[in-house]
Amino acid sequence: MIKTLFSIILVSAVSSVALFDINSAFAEEAVKLKNVADKLNVELENKRSRAKEVQGMINTYKDRIKQQEQAKLTLENQISLLDNRIREKELRAEEIRTQIEILSLELQALDRQIVRQEGRIKTQKALVADLIRRMRQADDVNTLHVFLSRPTLSSYFQNVEELSRLEGDLTQSLERIIAEKTTLQNDKALRETKRVSLTEQKQKLQEEQFRLEMERNSKRSLLAETESKQSEFARVIAELRQQDQATTNEIYRIEKELKDKLNAIDEALASGQTLLMWPVPVRKVTATFHDPTYPFKHLFQHPGIDLRAGVGTPIKAAGGGYVAWTKTGRSYGNYIMLVHAGNIATLYAHLSKFSVSPGEYVERGDVIGYTGGMPGDPGAGLSTGPHLHFEVRQDGIPVDPQGYLPIAIETDL
Repeated sequence: MIKTLFSIILVSAVSSVALFDINSAFAEEAVKLKNVADKLNVELENKRSRAKEVQGMINTYKDRIKQQEQAKLTLENQISLLDNRIREKELRAEEIRTQIEILSLELQALDRQIVRQEGRIKTQKALVADLIRRMRQADDVNTLHVFLSRPTLSSYFQNVEELSRLEGDLTQSLERIIAEKTTLQNDKALRETKRVSLTEQKQKLQEEQFRLEMERNSKRSLLAETESKQSEFARVIAELRQQDQATTNEIYRIEKELKDKLNAIDEALASGQTLLMWPVPVRKVTATFHDPTYPFKHLFQHPGIDLRAGVGTPIKAAGGGYVAWTKTGRSYGNYIMLVHAGNIATLYAHLSKFSVSPGEYVERGDVIGYTGGMPGDPGAGLSTGPHLHFEVRQDGIPVDPQGYLPIAIETDL
């Protein structure tokens, strides 16, 4: 027992020096980490300030857009409206990029904090290991030599007190290690959560960039169709409205002429037992029925859905029926109308090429044409980029096509 006490007394003096050296090294490293953390915090504040500034600019452009939406329908106003919508999209993209940068900086700060905590845990573990090692070494020291080396008994009792203090420090160190391990685990969980948020932000940014390109294409398309003249713009608007009414009237006429044939060849569709099929592989529905974000919504409502599709993608008949017409118009560009049983018609617009003729009967899944290209390309019409505009009309009236189609999982393939 005496030997053990004196062994630990000897270790205590040496270990105190070791503790001082370790803590000094840790303090120096902590200062370095703090300087890095301070720089990160300054950068974070700058990014947060920019995020607030961008949000204020977005609100300004929203107000401008609202005012222009209520203004007189002119070419100049529509171009200005599209310009402001484009600028708003650019600012929204910048806002998301800034938020991503903020999250990245926060992750860096969190990593620094974790490194610091790991350093503290390493230091404390090193101290415990050093104490245990020196205690084992001291067990081999001659007890009488240790006793004779002390000038007085009072120094012996002082060292006993030192032993008690070291035991307390050791206990506290172990408790701190446990607490810091818990903190480290919590910090790691927080980092993973932020990483998930970062991934979601990147996805939103990609969607905003795609919408931004659609807005730019909308402007190019409108300018291409109107030749930058107000008189041409007025003709386009008038033609769009006439075309919609003419489409409704002609559907009634064709349905009346083909009524007996249609009922005979597609009784299942007439009874509502069979859904239509998707005319192209469903990569992305870029605009929904009466989409509030549709770039041309202040010229006319979006009467169908837009399906993302590369130039030249084969278009398949959504159901069996007769080709009512293959036409070219200002809005739809090249487009096809099929008439089916059950007073249903489908329309396929912005085509680059037809592969059927009016009056021809097609089966479900037959290729009837191919998708078109960028604004200004032949057959594109008033388009926002390569895609298929698809409509379903019930009794001549546009209805939401997704109510007639099977549920599909969108992909980015």
